[in-house]
Amino acid sequence: MNKTFWCRAVTCAAISLAGPAFGLEPALIASGLDQPVFLTAPTGDSRLFVVEKGGRIKLLHNGSVSTYLDISAKVDADGERGLLGLAFDPGFRRNGRFYVNYIDKTTQNTVVASYTAPSFNANSANPASARTILTVEQTPDSTRHKAGWIGFRPNDPGQLYVATGDGGPSNDPFQRAQDPNSNLGKILRITPQADGGYTVPTGNPFVGRAGNDEVWSFGLRNPYRNSFDRATGDLWIADVGEAAREEVDFEAAGSEGGRNYGWRALEGSADNPDVPDAAPEGAIAPLFEYEHGALGRSVIGGYVYRGGLEEGLDGAYLFGDFASGKIFSLHRQGDSFVDFVDRSAELGNLFGRSQLTSFGEDAFGALYVMGLDGNVYRIAAAVPEPEQWALLLGGGAWLAAVVRRRRGSASRP
Repeated sequence: MNKTFWCRAVTCAAISLAGPAFGLEPALIASGLDQPVFLTAPTGDSRLFVVEKGGRIKLLHNGSVSTYLDISAKVDADGERGLLGLAFDPGFRRNGRFYVNYIDKTTQNTVVASYTAPSFNANSANPASARTILTVEQTPDSTRHKAGWIGFRPNDPGQLYVATGDGGPSNDPFQRAQDPNSNLGKILRITPQADGGYTVPTGNPFVGRAGNDEVWSFGLRNPYRNSFDRATGDLWIADVGEAAREEVDFEAAGSEGGRNYGWRALEGSADNPDVPDAAPEGAIAPLFEYEHGALGRSVIGGYVYRGGLEEGLDGAYLFGDFASGKIFSLHRQGDSFVDFVDRSAELGNLFGRSQLTSFGEDAFGALYVMGLDGNVYRIAAAVPEPEQWALLLGGGAWLAAVVRRRRGSASRP
């Protein structure tokens, strides 16, 4: 378990692109939002749906911003609480159903609920259509470690994955992350029902043995932002660390679940000196980790890029850090990584310290980033100016490719 991925993270060489290294640039698409913490879109939809921490979902379309759903009266947004997650049902075009993850103002518990829109292309949803799917009891006197991400795996239709933190406070004193009978510090996997509630997939790892049937994987501290690779179904988990390290975990699409990521005994791949626990047998080491310092101290998970505008970036995982405001990319290579790059210089210091809240992905694979200042940016390919094309590209085929990318970028919402 004493892997040294974090050392390599500081010293690795720049990413090696196939063709000219155009790099990345930010494109501001919205401002003035109230603490945006997530962005997504249903399949085939050119609109963008932005989650505001206080309890609203904003609709971005054709340069305008409107309110799609307002449940702020239900949401406790203190500390790390709030409206934290949004996922559209795989059958959204047929049933208009979507799911949210929030902390309830009355109970301070995690609630996953469904709502419906009158039609898939309606510009607002019905707030009276709420159906409670799942409730997870939280620590009422702690505002920390509430996770919040929810999502449907591309190759596992109908199964909703729900990320929960250990509930706090520091160092998981109630040892929930390692307890299979607790739904905290976990990735859960459930099958939501149209009229509310859920069933448990028979393939979940604790079905038929000790432990909660909903649990898919465990040993997590605060997996606030995670994602599925839209091309492969692989799961990328960014687990926020305690006092020393941040980690990115990887679960292949064919996993049968039951993976233990080691918290609280382990922080990343290192022993946690603040607790007496021995490292769990079979604990899964991170794909990537970094020590608290120049890179930051609060990882924000992102996405594997599949947007098609920059061929050399295809398959790269983009992520960042809340505390430092930095944005990074890397490629997975087996159980490790290559081509780690700090993208902050080319993207600019968009948010500064303690501002970056989330990445997002639209229906076509374009990636976005947002912060507490209310701004949302699309991450675009930085294409050279026309007078530089001949020098950099050295051929008509590459020029045609750049023109196609430029046109594709312009058509994004």
